[in-house]
Amino acid sequence: MNYNMKHTSLDKEKVQVDFTSMNLPATVLNFRPEVYSDGDMYYCVLGAGTDQAIYGEGNTVEAALLNWEKAYHERSGK
Repeated sequence: MNYNMKHTSLDKEKVQVDFTSMNLPATVLNFRPEVYSDGDMYYCVLGAGTDQAIYGEGNTVEAALLNWEKAYHERSGK
């Protein structure tokens, strides 16, 4: 998976997400990662700038959040 956001600044356009308007997994609702847009892609990050950062990406906000959740579970082993 290509996590371009690891190599770019977080000065991309931050997206305001209404987490209550989508049917999202509990992990996403609990941690509410930040979402950024860059062109036609969306990127999620929690813990930016740290070794423990978790990233996700997708062509929609929801797809990026779901990809982030998958990365979270892979990182946490759950």
